[in-house]
Amino acid sequence: AQTFFTYPRELSEILRNWLEFYPDKILFGTDAFSFGPEVDWGEVAWLSNTAARQALALALTGMMNDGEITREHALELARMVLRENAIKLYGFKFAKVLNGGPADLRPRT
Repeated sequence: AQTFFTYPRELSEILRNWLEFYPDKILFGTDAFSFGPEVDWGEVAWLSNTAARQALALALTGMMNDGEITREHALELARMVLRENAIKLYGFKFAKVLNGGPADLRPRT
């Protein structure tokens, strides 16, 4: 819900603190639901997704600009937050993304 009710700049400050201490505990999720006929769940999902990605980019850019992390580490943290942490937590068995190509999201058997 923070991604929907909090501005990206404010959320980036919260994320930055978490990234410094608990990077393996942060999961991305939209918590998309309908607010009624005025605001459909799709709009909530889009706004939440956009705000979360902007906030994450701001947090990681700030950490790079302050010399806390390298660009490579920032990319690793982004992958962790947006994908890898959830895969690890829930035990998903997806193919790894190679060479920046699209991931095969079919569950492995």
